[in-house]
Amino acid sequence: MNVHLKLVQLRKKIRGNKKKVTSAIIANHSAEMCIICGSQEQLTREHVIPQWVYNRCAKRTFETTTNGIYQTYNKTTLPACKDCNSNLLGYLERHLKHEFERVDVSHEEFSQDTLELIVLWLEILEYKFQVLDLRRSLNKVNGADYIPFIGKMPIAMFQGPVDTSPAKVFSNLRSALHVLSVKSKVDRLNSLCIIHTKNKNFHFFHSTNNFIFIELAEFGVAFFYFYKQTFEDYSLTTKSAMEIVQDHYA
Repeated sequence: MNVHLKLVQLRKKIRGNKKKVTSAIIANHSAEMCIICGSQEQLTREHVIPQWVYNRCAKRTFETTTNGIYQTYNKTTLPACKDCNSNLLGYLERHLKHEFERVDVSHEEFSQDTLELIVLWLEILEYKFQVLDLRRSLNKVNGADYIPFIGKMPIAMFQGPVDTSPAKVFSNLRSALHVLSVKSKVDRLNSLCIIHTKNKNFHFFHSTNNFIFIELAEFGVAFFYFYKQTFEDYSLTTKSAMEIVQDHYA
């Protein structure tokens, strides 16, 4: 079975269950159910960032943008049923990993088909981070004292340049899951920047509902994706992405 038939199954699952899934997550942020289809059977732990991306290094950590604390990628997981995790999402990742191994972006370009799959993969990461932000409680806002009153409020309420209302957070979550059920990503390709990298280490940073950057040092490629912003010309995408990347690395 090829990757496109797997994605047909994935889209069907999402379309048939997205209301149930988002309603359950909104009602109980820690609900033990598959974040893709809502099943409570054969639950597994889906890594928010796939383990192969960082060579399964259990010590690799990332900083949470609001809490200002570190947690390991290895222990950052969400519930997903065996079928969604291994059979569907896992199949997509294995297919893309093969493409990353096969294509040297310093000499050639990914096909449009592969670019659309990369966009979908990055949108899946965005959705998983939105769910994760709902499940994590706020410890503190960077540079501020801990306030017990807001300590149990989800991090998602405090993401972005302006504090986000619960209604907006939940709307973003519904939209993020719906996006995964959209078949064609052609109109999103100018929001994706492909970067040839010579860095030796995996790197990742992310701004909820805004952009995502992931550097796959093993494959010599990095991806910067503007989650909602669109550009008329790819050169504008590249310019905007590189300004953010350079600022982050500075």
